[in-house]
Amino acid sequence: MSSSRRGPASRSKRACLSCRKRHLKCDESEPCSNCQKSDCRCEYDDEGFMAKQWSPGEAGFSQVELQATLSVAQGAAQTSLKVASTFINETKATANQYIVMNPPAFSSPGYHVNALAPSAALPWQDSVRSPPLDLAIFRPSPSIERSRRIGHNSDLFYLDKYCHVIGPWFDLFDQERNFSLVVPHLSLEKPLLQLSSLACASRQHHLTSSSNVDTTLTYYDDALQLLTASLRDESTSSSAAVFASCLFLAHCEMIGASTQDWHLHIFGTYSLIRTHGWHGRSGGLGQACFWIYCRMDLLSSLATGQRTRLDTSHWIPNSSSLPDVWTIDTWANHTVFILAQVHNFLCKIRQTPNFSPGLFAEWQSLNNLIDSHEQNQPSIFRPLASLPPSGDNPYPSNLYISEAVSAALQMFDLARLLLILSRPERSRTERTARFQAQGEIATVYIDRIIANSIVNRHDINWATAVQLLSSAGHALVGWLKRKALLGCLIDIQRRTGWNTRDNVTMLLEWWGWAGVLSERGWEWRDVTEEIAEESTTGQMLLRMFEWNLPERDS
Repeated sequence: MSSSRRGPASRSKRACLSCRKRHLKCDESEPCSNCQKSDCRCEYDDEGFMAKQWSPGEAGFSQVELQATLSVAQGAAQTSLKVASTFINETKATANQYIVMNPPAFSSPGYHVNALAPSAALPWQDSVRSPPLDLAIFRPSPSIERSRRIGHNSDLFYLDKYCHVIGPWFDLFDQERNFSLVVPHLSLEKPLLQLSSLACASRQHHLTSSSNVDTTLTYYDDALQLLTASLRDESTSSSAAVFASCLFLAHCEMIGASTQDWHLHIFGTYSLIRTHGWHGRSGGLGQACFWIYCRMDLLSSLATGQRTRLDTSHWIPNSSSLPDVWTIDTWANHTVFILAQVHNFLCKIRQTPNFSPGLFAEWQSLNNLIDSHEQNQPSIFRPLASLPPSGDNPYPSNLYISEAVSAALQMFDLARLLLILSRPERSRTERTARFQAQGEIATVYIDRIIANSIVNRHDINWATAVQLLSSAGHALVGWLKRKALLGCLIDIQRRTGWNTRDNVTMLLEWWGWAGVLSERGWEWRDVTEEIAEESTTGQMLLRMFEWNLPERDS
């Protein structure tokens, strides 16, 4: 897992490069208070998620492995590797340990659902069953020596925070509530799961309060050590508990990171999935983990304009077999699947300058799939109330019955918007004309996506909304609507801890507001009229389609 360094903050601590402990003194003449060595440097404990305090040497990585990993991850063949003093990209280094012998061949004719269910080959200890109640006594994990022992009261505080905040976030599209009901009991006998879930809860609490980051780092670093050991053995790395732990540690990094870095933070989990063959019908906790990974993969792909790491052909074995009865969960997870398919097709069209009947047939198939999925929508997805624009909210809005319903519909509306973008055309001129003609219908989907988060103000659905809002914001016009979107993004960070600062900055630059605000010494809240060149929705759709593309002849 990887952590990024940010600019200096007001408080600093020294970090010993030998023992990795941090202490308050910041005088270079002072030795480390733990090991009494003098090779210390200053660290900033408020600068985001700090570099790990976990020694690659202790984790079993050789000098050769570390050198090769750094060369690939950082593109720096000239890096001088010193284990005791070099920041290690944890994701790349750890991900190498996810690869075990004989991974399933996903493209082979012998790929069968039954052969891919990890839980079928696991001993009972690695199943998702809760232990008997008389054994369900919470004890802080004693399995490794902690550099700083966290108090029992802190463990219990974050256990409660996990059960009532993080678990429900992860259970967004899982009515079985595996992360709320299964994981807490399973963690009583799985030290790695316990530490990673507490790290996740502590990380979110730190980002929404004034609490110190050291507690989070202790949980996180200790969990990383156990994870590295677990990944060396296929019998343990195939456990659903290890899968869930990987997601928790990825979440620790993603929640405070720029969306541009999300792909990096889920790389190891992707390798684990490919190794052990988890999929959307694995059952139990493993299936719940898989769909959470898919959401992470999709959101990070939307942020970077890249295809999903895991090809959608591996998501659902026999995906043509649809449920007889659609529930909130099945319809919502299938929406994630469809949105990923449309996004990946858009990525292909962006890179394919020539029109072909085959591409158009593929687009038409996606259009039919979306229409069919809308017709299969359970009645519970109907809005409870439709609200007209108001002084505080310039969008027509719908109020929904649950967080899962509102989040699924937000993704579905984005799929509709991306379908408009992805239709193959013979030339840029034809595409421009079509975007202008479809600007009105595109505006309907854009407004729905943004209004959904403005009206349905719940932490659970907000935790998945950041990139959806940013994607819709690329095509948004009108200063009043733009201000409402920015206000919603700020509220999301304040309430959930999810980093939205970079999203706000990106949108201000994309709209052409950043330069004007800087020149006038304004904040975006000071805007009372359009301060950039006015654009139509059709023009913004064209810019959105051509994002990060080389110029081509029309």
